[in-house]
Amino acid sequence: MNATVAKGVAGVVLVFVLEGGYQYVRALHGRVTIAEQQARDARQGTADRDAIIKRLLTDDRDKADQQRKLDADRNSIDAKLAGIRDEIRRYNNESAEFRAWAAGALPADVVRMHTSPALTGATDYLARVPGGDALHAAGDGTDH
Repeated sequence: MNATVAKGVAGVVLVFVLEGGYQYVRALHGRVTIAEQQARDARQGTADRDAIIKRLLTDDRDKADQQRKLDADRNSIDAKLAGIRDEIRRYNNESAEFRAWAAGALPADVVRMHTSPALTGATDYLARVPGGDALHAAGDGTDH
């Protein structure tokens, strides 16, 4: 084989090797680009998850504070109610007149109010109050 032909074959082989190397580097570059995008997506996902966790923790603290306030309000109301019940019990024990009044029949208007469904807002109230009806005058003949 001639030296020129050998150099030509070596040159062709070198071109194929260089082309193969170039294609390999391009493939690696594509993989690196994909890996970088996946890393950015993962970082963004982590940041989003952390933001959600932070918001949930804040909501949890707010709800715990609200629950503590509700519990304190309920305890205060329970204490006031117990005081009112004790006061009523004391009045009931002290006075025969009070016992007679408390044992008496309720006025018809009060009985009617207790039998009507509970109002659950201004709209219910306005719907049930007849327009233009005057209130009963004070001292309409009830004993209480």
